[in-house]
Amino acid sequence: MNNNILEDKKSNLSPKKKIDLYYFTDPLCSHCWALDTVLTRFKWEYKDYINVITVLGAMTEDGNHYDDLNGPEAKEQVSHWEQVGMFYHIPINGKIWNKDPITSSFPSSIAYLLIKEQNDELAAKFLRMVREGAFVFEKNIAKRSVLETMISGLGLNAKEILDISYSEKGKELLLKNLQPMNDLQVNGFPTVVMVNDQHEGVKVVGSRTLEVYKKALLKLLGENSILEPAPLPSLSEYLEKVPTVFFHEIEKMYDVQKDQVKAYITKNLKKESYEFGSIVKHKYIKKR
Repeated sequence: MNNNILEDKKSNLSPKKKIDLYYFTDPLCSHCWALDTVLTRFKWEYKDYINVITVLGAMTEDGNHYDDLNGPEAKEQVSHWEQVGMFYHIPINGKIWNKDPITSSFPSSIAYLLIKEQNDELAAKFLRMVREGAFVFEKNIAKRSVLETMISGLGLNAKEILDISYSEKGKELLLKNLQPMNDLQVNGFPTVVMVNDQHEGVKVVGSRTLEVYKKALLKLLGENSILEPAPLPSLSEYLEKVPTVFFHEIEKMYDVQKDQVKAYITKNLKKESYEFGSIVKHKYIKKR
């Protein structure tokens, strides 16, 4: 891939040709969970400049090695998740690995791809629900019954989607979705690759800050370009897209100081529209 900076061009507030942004992720990628809010904000603010292609990574197909609930691999997963949670200061609950190990990310990934064929926004919401379920609320997202509840809650035909998600046809769909990983030489999650119409690209590996993604976008648009961010959704709109909004996400999404989050919530939401909660020492709000 050519990583050269584009030739200088005039300021460009609304490019005619958008940058392709490939996001390589997996429902069980803990660092992707850490990146969730930053990338959500980036994609929202710069939606006029980018065309987002989400590639599901097929990270765990069959985790039969997790069947021993007290085995070393299950304990390693608990430890890894706890370390990621502490490093990024995000809610992660590793108890699921000792309680009901998640044996595969395939069904949830395939379901996401099928939902995306019908509705991009519902697909994004579903992926968020899957992440919340796995990383925070001890939901085994490899189980059909768990995914059925999530998909039905979106008003979709869960049986139709899940029949394919647990089939060979579904695996074929997931493997086809992986082609950009080979084309762009991606071998880890999360990875963001931005490519312009001249096939020049920038690759960002790992969970990074908002500024890193902005700089990558500017590099492809041209250093003389001016990025004009779109307005962020209101907190009530955000709560429609994200089932559970954690306090740390409000800090990152709206540049709110930690000690001002609760005041920000009460100012921007009607009291009867939400409720507070707390899990693994992290506070959150949900719709009533």
